[in-house]
Amino acid sequence: MKKINLLLSLLPLAAISASASPVPAETLHFPYYPSLSPDGKDIYFSYDGDIFRVGADGGTAMRLVSLGGNENYPVVSPDGRLLAFSSDINGNNDVFIVPVGGGEVTRLTWHEANDYPVGWSADSKTVYFESNRSNGRTAYSVGVDGGTPKKLFEGYFNTISNIVENPATGELYFNESGESVNYPTRKRYVGDHNADIASWNPATSEYRLLTSWEGKDTWPMVDRSGNLYYVTDQFNQEANIAKYVPGGEPKQLTKFRQSVQYPSISDDGSRIVFLLDYKITCLDPATGKVIEPKITVADNDTEMRRSFKDQKPAFVAVSPDGKKLAMSVRGLLYVSDAEGKYLKLLPTPADERVDEIVWADNRTLYYSRTDKGYVNLFKIGADGSSAEKQVYRAEANIQSLTRSHKGDKIAFISGSREVMVLDVAKDKARKIADSQFWSFRSYRMNFSFDDSYLAFEGMNLFEGDIFIYSFKDKSLHNLTNSASSEGAPVFSPDGKNLYLTANIYGSSFPRGGMRGQLYRLPLQRYDQEPFASDVYDELFAEEGAGDSTASEMTIDYKEVFRRLEEMPENGYSPYAFRDGEDSWLLYTLSGAVKALKISDPEAEPAEIKGITGRWGYFTCSDEAPYYISGGDIYKINLNRSNADKVSISQDVEKDLDDEFRQIFYEGWAVLDQNFYDVNFHGTDWKAKRDYYASLLPYVRSREHLRTLFNDMLGELNSSHLRFTSSGAEENTPKIRTTSAETGIIWSNEDPYVIDRILTDAPANSVDIDIRPGDRLVAVGGVKVDASANRESYLASAVPQEEVLMTFERGGKDFDVKLHTVSYGEVKNMLYTEWEDQRRAMVDEQTDGRVAYIHLRDMTDGSLYPFLMQMHTDAVNRDALILDLRYNNGGNVHHEVLDFLRQQEHFRWSYRDFEPNSHPNVTPADKPIVVLVNERSLSDAEVTSNGIKTLGIAKIVGTETYRWIIFTSGVSFVDGSYSRLPAWGCYSLKGEDLEATGVAPDIYVRNTFTDRMYGRDPQLDTAIEEILKELAADK
Repeated sequence: MKKINLLLSLLPLAAISASASPVPAETLHFPYYPSLSPDGKDIYFSYDGDIFRVGADGGTAMRLVSLGGNENYPVVSPDGRLLAFSSDINGNNDVFIVPVGGGEVTRLTWHEANDYPVGWSADSKTVYFESNRSNGRTAYSVGVDGGTPKKLFEGYFNTISNIVENPATGELYFNESGESVNYPTRKRYVGDHNADIASWNPATSEYRLLTSWEGKDTWPMVDRSGNLYYVTDQFNQEANIAKYVPGGEPKQLTKFRQSVQYPSISDDGSRIVFLLDYKITCLDPATGKVIEPKITVADNDTEMRRSFKDQKPAFVAVSPDGKKLAMSVRGLLYVSDAEGKYLKLLPTPADERVDEIVWADNRTLYYSRTDKGYVNLFKIGADGSSAEKQVYRAEANIQSLTRSHKGDKIAFISGSREVMVLDVAKDKARKIADSQFWSFRSYRMNFSFDDSYLAFEGMNLFEGDIFIYSFKDKSLHNLTNSASSEGAPVFSPDGKNLYLTANIYGSSFPRGGMRGQLYRLPLQRYDQEPFASDVYDELFAEEGAGDSTASEMTIDYKEVFRRLEEMPENGYSPYAFRDGEDSWLLYTLSGAVKALKISDPEAEPAEIKGITGRWGYFTCSDEAPYYISGGDIYKINLNRSNADKVSISQDVEKDLDDEFRQIFYEGWAVLDQNFYDVNFHGTDWKAKRDYYASLLPYVRSREHLRTLFNDMLGELNSSHLRFTSSGAEENTPKIRTTSAETGIIWSNEDPYVIDRILTDAPANSVDIDIRPGDRLVAVGGVKVDASANRESYLASAVPQEEVLMTFERGGKDFDVKLHTVSYGEVKNMLYTEWEDQRRAMVDEQTDGRVAYIHLRDMTDGSLYPFLMQMHTDAVNRDALILDLRYNNGGNVHHEVLDFLRQQEHFRWSYRDFEPNSHPNVTPADKPIVVLVNERSLSDAEVTSNGIKTLGIAKIVGTETYRWIIFTSGVSFVDGSYSRLPAWGCYSLKGEDLEATGVAPDIYVRNTFTDRMYGRDPQLDTAIEEILKELAADK
């Protein structure tokens, strides 16, 4: 059990020799970040948030470091004296060192960002670490005696990871790709953003690219003799260990069918340790011998049984008689009285999740629940009279359970194609229709009140359409069949109208927009306005008089949009209810629930008082409608326009083993049903499920589950995938270090001296006199120690809004008060500095004739600045260079492409003033060159493909990332979340852009040294091309 309050637990290494413990029968699974002592005789690793040590031949590992946070990344110095590691005890990850033989822990970094140690200098005096403090990720060094960290490489977009020093030559080996930072275990990626092994010699300023395999070469390791080893997928598309051979092909050292993870080599080169099948494994590089030491962990009794307090229902169904409630609470099935006071747990498997529920009658429940991942249909006696029974099984997920008004049918959607109807009497389901459904989301279905028709939503042309199925003639009609979005169909009780929501003025996907509205659709051309004479006659009609014969429902499928009538006010989630002779339409609007008596043509909508839930859904008993929101149940009194609230919460005890297993299988099945490529990028997806499921018995924490699930996702070699999960049982620090940043960039060589002040920094003000070269001598009135870490003076647990700094200039001290900003804002300013440098290069080389605009991503946050620049600075220029490099995607390709295609089509003027073009910004009438690179991803790739396909501009740079799938996501029973890449993007030739990327017209690659020294050959080429086009236009 983790010792949360223990500041440090450090045992002398001599006290825990490998021979002291017997070899266990089953080795430890899911250790993290293994490393070796210099002589290869001891293994260090992280487990359960602490640092452990064990002999390389196995045995019982003992906990060495436990600060009360999460300690990771143990790395021993080459001289064997010190252990460097990271800890988030202060909220963020900092670098610490401690003597391996026991002693005081020393904190080396104090910045708000996350710092992770990755290696040592050969003399054991310096720790190398990676940090996101100034960009996405780069490398720093810090001395073991303290001091301010030094950045190893300049260049905002030099993303450095896995850095190690060659003791023999002083070279630094590293990876440059974000793939090795963000997705180190993703398999089979091929493209211009692949990870290669590179080297930099600080003494000679020589850069070399050592490997050039088109896939992944990562995790460089080097011994004291200078032998370089690394991990590559070159041999069998799995990550295996190879030895670098200068001038030749790499020497393969392992031939595993599963990938190696997180390797490390001993300083003497006698052993490489790594993870294989989530177990620590060792390799002798000289002989090729592989051993799997049997390791146990002392004090490793993880309590998996957990109590979850005050859990709200995820779904609630009301019985027809209104006396009972059925609900799913954290995946379990409960029945209660109408007040929710007495809850009874019905027996369903503990490692499955109950989802939607309907009452067939007042005693029988039908519900969907997971069955080893897939969501299928089950029934059970609510009174305990009958056990659970599966009534529909498919290798698909079912959803949208909808009960007919008579209760003899239950309609549902199965998978992504089928509409099914269950005959309740026979418990037999049959398919009634095929359509397109995105099976990670639900769709509204609705029976007509005589149960002769079923209306449902389905997808068509990437938009929602409304379909009608007739039970009488077994026919299916696409009622709306449009390129706009229609949904939420609801029949009126009298069978004359269909209520629906629609956005009939434009498309909703992928970006949404235009105007959604609540509509009434007369199913035939009825005259629904009453005649005044009829109303008058009814005042004198005898009770019971009149024609009581109900007419048969008829639907006219022609001229649907011509009959569509906009309702007086907008609304969402419409729901119809019959209360005796009265018919009502309920809907939500701006967080309120509204009710309209549709049987009264003169009625006005009324707000239902007492409902506070903003998001929810409607259901009903025979006597009343209900609104369910956030697990709260509101029984609606239509005549009084108010609601009675029943709030239910339940303490639930569950075994995390069961819950993790359920999440794993459901997450796999959701991908199985929704992943955009039905061939799963050539992966045997079921075989991968079985392999990773075999490791579920070893999952003892949420961290293990995250690791296992994300590695399974990595098998798909897909972008836009990530599984996240958090739980109250995890050890999360309650504080966080914050850094008082000011936008001052300090000298890398003299860390208390100002190098420059960023343009948008609070320190860059006309009334603040600080300059490059000024030396910081005090902070908050406290004199600084120049040998100490400058960041320690600016770190605090509580954010500081301002800071007093004392500087020295020309032998005189002076005080300056500065407002602070976050380190994230400083990173943004550094990004802006990079953009300003590009813009200045273009201005200088084109004499101001060419506009330069950089789009950081494809979101509104970048679209509007782009449009602003196009209407201001760029409108008076002769040409445009649009930079999509390092663009992180989003969803505004349509707006950008349409704007770039604007051309003059007439001119207008006031009186005799000079005519102006219309529109007044016409990019397509001027030369355009677009820049892309290997880090242009997602919607930037859609945009660049559109630019190329439509002939808008010439493209310069490298091939784009190959990172483009449109995505959604799903949540699980505990709030865990998985991204879901469901929509592929293809060129007009049918090429999958996720597999091909977008190739430039002119290929130019910027190198590591280009970025470090501020050179930009790609931009230089773009300028050359744009000047050629301008010259040709003369």
